[in-house]
Amino acid sequence: MTLTEIKAHLAARGMRPLARFGQNFLHDQNIVRAIVDDAVEGLGDLSEPTQILEIGPGLGALSGEILSRKLPLAAIEIDRGLAAFLREQFKDEPHFLLVEGDALDLLPTAGAAISPRLILGNLPYNISTPLLALALALPEPPQRLVLMLQREVAERLAARHDTPDYGALSILVQVGYAVRIVRKLSPSVFYPAPEVESAVVRFDRLAVPLLPEKEEGLFHDFVKKGFSQRRKKLSNTLGQYLEGEVATKRPGELSVGEWVALWKARRQT
Repeated sequence: MTLTEIKAHLAARGMRPLARFGQNFLHDQNIVRAIVDDAVEGLGDLSEPTQILEIGPGLGALSGEILSRKLPLAAIEIDRGLAAFLREQFKDEPHFLLVEGDALDLLPTAGAAISPRLILGNLPYNISTPLLALALALPEPPQRLVLMLQREVAERLAARHDTPDYGALSILVQVGYAVRIVRKLSPSVFYPAPEVESAVVRFDRLAVPLLPEKEEGLFHDFVKKGFSQRRKKLSNTLGQYLEGEVATKRPGELSVGEWVALWKARRQT
């Protein structure tokens, strides 16, 4: 959907982008196609109705591209006006399922019910981290997520150890997923243009996650405790679990694998 079409559709319905829902509509068609290419690459058959879930479809830029490829799509949209538009826009699409409501409330139940292999969306910046946490906590974690996020958050998620952006969030996601930024987006490709830069992040589920799912909650608490005093040596926060050289290191100096090894050693004591 072009910028002109976005403005026309909104004006025709007496609507405007709502800041409280973080609405910034993507209007660059080349980027739309590239994002969907990234999303479906290598996933094989996605023809089952429950395999793709979009969060916050807005005016349907990504939705339309997915449906044009004859792929069924389920979507969650909080804005009543946009939900009405989407129903009209895709009324002839037999495999488009729209659920109206807040994804923070609906994702745990809707996601568990349909067990999507792929989740994608342009997430509101103010709730992107809790939405991601909910998606990763589904009983059947998605095989892939492709999300548009604030660039600062994206860089934290994809960061490697010994870099300024690396922290607890990086580790907690990377124990289960390979995370990479696939493209950076200028504010000019959105309407209205956000005040920050965005990035498209791809999360691919590891064939063998570094931790069993049942341990992830306790591991998260362990890592967060370790990073509670980021500039201090780990002996200050995790001293009772440490010995040798690791006690002299700061939390950001340990790789994801080293954090997992540290947790396993602690678990055995």
